[in-house]
Amino acid sequence: MKEILLKPDSPFFNYVDVSVIDFPKGVSEGTERRRCRIQVEFAKVDVEQLKKRGLDYAAAIQYYRDYIYKLVKVNLAMDWECIGGMDELMKIVEDHVKPYYEESPAD
Repeated sequence: MKEILLKPDSPFFNYVDVSVIDFPKGVSEGTERRRCRIQVEFAKVDVEQLKKRGLDYAAAIQYYRDYIYKLVKVNLAMDWECIGGMDELMKIVEDHVKPYYEESPAD
């Protein structure tokens, strides 16, 4: 299983770019390389689609976590485990998705 580090850039209001870093010879060797970049989108329209599917806030956050894993897996063509950066990335997602769930139904 590949060890991956996620490095999110500064987020925009509707997405964040994330560098996917791997360690070809293992973390202990110390050499890292950027394998790819992914983009995690959390614009109002994206969150509204999740709400239409019946996902509450907690389910939406889990959806994003699963989506990130699958997106990286497709780019790497293998299973991976995160050795850092997922908490920081998920905090960004949570901070941007939460306001859409706090809006009143009249909005």
